Amino acid sequence: MELLNEIEKRRARRALSSQPLARDCLARLIKAATFAPSCFNNQPWRMIVLEKAAASPEYEAVAAALTPGNAWALAAPVLFVFATGSHLDCRLDDGRDYAYFDLGQAAMALQLQAVHEGLYAHPMAGFAPAKVRTAVHLPPELVPVCVIAVGAPGDAALLNEGQQKAEVSERNRKNVSEVAFMNSYGNGADFL
Repeated sequence: MELLNEIEKRRARRALSSQPLARDCLARLIKAATFAPSCFNNQPWRMIVLEKAAASPEYEAVAAALTPGNAWALAAPVLFVFATGSHLDCRLDDGRDYAYFDLGQAAMALQLQAVHEGLYAHPMAGFAPAKVRTAVHLPPELVPVCVIAVGAPGDAALLNEGQQKAEVSERNRKNVSEVAFMNSYGNGADFL
């Protein structure tokens, strides 16, 4: 089965080079995220782009807010903070706030563009939200949903043993019939 190269090659790698990203490359990553679809074209995502080379206190504060398991991300030349608020997008019946779904689409578009550029993009939930909020001066109505570390491939020898193994491991996905169903929930789509 043939998939788009960027989908097939995308992995949340951790071995990042600290080499700065070219401005035109960074611009394409941002543009790709902004081209993501959203409910009524509301574009509810907010991206705060932090460059390590700029030696900004914001970059340092976000880096310090990462959990210890994400220490590998300190090599990243760029961190993206993705934030949104329910009020920025469609609010439907039964608590279906589309802002978070649409933010996810923007984050995925950025990741796919990163793969196309030969980069790694690794989204993280492991951070202290209050510290990130303060670091990037988020207004209280916005929620920092994820931080994405982006960089060129780096030296895996700098990672801990478990992370080194993960860098070269085979992709491990659930069986399609566990997550995709035909006609009704529980009727696994096992034809793949």
